[in-house]
Amino acid sequence: MKKHQRRIKSRFLNVNVDLEEYKEQVRSVKLAIAIKNVLELRKISVEEFAVIMGKDKSTINKWLSGTYCFSLSTLYEITEGLGII
Repeated sequence: MKKHQRRIKSRFLNVNVDLEEYKEQVRSVKLAIAIKNVLELRKISVEEFAVIMGKDKSTINKWLSGTYCFSLSTLYEITEGLGII
């Protein structure tokens, strides 16, 4: 059985984008926004979050950029660091 791929046309860029790639990009942005919201609510700076996570500030900025493709392992690590789980 072949995997069906749909393509969508971006209204803004006038390019064809694979639907699954688009969905992944949207999920990445939503995750970045959710993490930023938690940090803001808890008044945690990027620098403080980097220390909590044991990561460089540049890594945290990549996570918060909305372009980072989170692995399940990274998401678990973030939720642990934030005390969500």
